[in-house]
Amino acid sequence: MSTRILVIDASHTIQDMFAAHFRSVDMIAAYVSERERAFEVLEAERYDYIICDSETSGLKALDLIGVIAMLPYDPGLILIGSALEEDFPHVQATALAHSINLLAVLERPLSEMAFLTAFKDIAHVRANRLVGSETVLAESEFMRGLMTDGLAAVFQPKKDMKSGKIIGAECFARWQAPSGGLLGASAIVKLAREQGHMDLLAYRMIELAFKIKGRWSGAAKDTKIWVNVSSENLRNTDFADVVSGLADQYTVNTNEVTLEVTESDLDIDQKTPLETLRLLKERGFKLALDDFGAGYAVLLEMEDIPFDEVVIDRKFLARALKDASAHTILESAISLAHKLDMACTLEGVESNDHLQLVNILGADYAQGFLIGKPMAEEDFLSSIA
Repeated sequence: MSTRILVIDASHTIQDMFAAHFRSVDMIAAYVSERERAFEVLEAERYDYIICDSETSGLKALDLIGVIAMLPYDPGLILIGSALEEDFPHVQATALAHSINLLAVLERPLSEMAFLTAFKDIAHVRANRLVGSETVLAESEFMRGLMTDGLAAVFQPKKDMKSGKIIGAECFARWQAPSGGLLGASAIVKLAREQGHMDLLAYRMIELAFKIKGRWSGAAKDTKIWVNVSSENLRNTDFADVVSGLADQYTVNTNEVTLEVTESDLDIDQKTPLETLRLLKERGFKLALDDFGAGYAVLLEMEDIPFDEVVIDRKFLARALKDASAHTILESAISLAHKLDMACTLEGVESNDHLQLVNILGADYAQGFLIGKPMAEEDFLSSIA
């Protein structure tokens, strides 16, 4: 299958580089020069890579990131622009917050060598390193990174609506890509799932989160953390023992840790995952049902394993501001959670209007860019000091 590439560039500089250096029949490149046309093409076709020169196309990097975040696939992104035009660290943080595979950020004036270096994985080792629907790293690289320092953690703050304080953070995985960019959580999970290493990824990520949490002191000592686990993890009969052992090893109170499992990822007909959840609950861990949508049946069928929290997907909050039906659904979901004695987190809080709605609807916690983007440990600790 050919690699599909979308180039957004009005100056034709990148197009000329492709003509000069990339003649592979395994690559299909489409070129657009206008912002509106770029959006139309992205909605109509799937691409493995998107290369955007924001300086010449007039398409702001942040606008493009917002569009990519809504796509039903995960393309790799290479951005080219002027450091004076946009705050590149802010652009990178936003891309990572949306789990976008930002492979490189190149400054103008564009060096042909820098571009070729950033793009070499596509040109030369396509069979082993792809984004979108295929892998980004060879298995040996992925395993080596898991066992050394390839995995990193970032923390997105969660705000308690009653106290108005930051009470903790959700811990997300990040990965240093070969080209120097950073891969987001969705790309890492995809790699682990494709290569059969979901258990190892979970153990390494939990260990990293617990190791960091265990060294916090002062104002951060009692801060809570949220960590994601998958249905593959829950199917392991020794998962609860391993997680409990890691908490003991790094002196982490289990009641300060919430393990999140995605609603759509949870098979309520399987015995082992439910038993694993029971064991984790008995050992003091909090449990959250993540990306909660229309899962009333899930909650009712699992009343013997009470979740402590539901996390409502960000799209519900965005729609509730504009659509009366979405507002009613969101209000009902929060009410149901409270009636079942569970806390409720609303994700996607990106504006004061969002925050006001969270307060009106009576959700317990707020999470989103307005509260704080995923950030490094030191930045998170500074924000709660």
